[in-house]
Amino acid sequence: MIVIPADLPARLAPLAWMLGTWKGWGMRAVAGDAPDTAVIEEIRAEIRGEQMLFTTSVYEGVPARDAQIDPTWDAPTGLSLIGSGELLWEETAYVSVMPSTGEPPLPGQYAPREFTASSAMTNGLAVLWAGVGVGPRVQMVSDAIARGAGAEDVQHLGRMYGLVAGELMWTQERTLAGAETEVEYSGRLMRTAQATTESGEEIDGIDHDTEDGFLV
Repeated sequence: MIVIPADLPARLAPLAWMLGTWKGWGMRAVAGDAPDTAVIEEIRAEIRGEQMLFTTSVYEGVPARDAQIDPTWDAPTGLSLIGSGELLWEETAYVSVMPSTGEPPLPGQYAPREFTASSAMTNGLAVLWAGVGVGPRVQMVSDAIARGAGAEDVQHLGRMYGLVAGELMWTQERTLAGAETEVEYSGRLMRTAQATTESGEEIDGIDHDTEDGFLV
């Protein structure tokens, strides 16, 4: 059950579970026949007025000597066996939740909430996103993509986020011009710090799956 401080912007309540600082590991798909490589990932989600500032940083993963990557590793295990190398990619996004138009959900149910986001990335892409959140699950797709000089010809981006056993799981898929859609990044992160409101009150996350949760 999420605890919503009195001064948390009401618009952000449906995404309050994402607020805070997260760190973990994941995999990056490499072009061609090369095997996927490990990465270290950091996500910071903060309150900015009525919006959420969402910053994602992905670093080259440097596995410990003789470490064999196991996809079942949780976030703490992965972080203990994979070091952080050079920054591969970073994104800053501003997320705005759309006003609710329906009745509040019954206890044990979640009401879908639509949101929009605009982001800029260090790989030369600027993206407008459309998304929907249902409880501790979020799906978003690119609505428009602007490409700077030298940027890859990305035609589509899609993401999914979810809270599973207290960890933030996420994937990003992309479609390059003339190619099939592929999963570019995946990751699992643990919360390393809670976010706070303007008054300094901590915002509790949903740290486990629940059958009787309620979000406005």
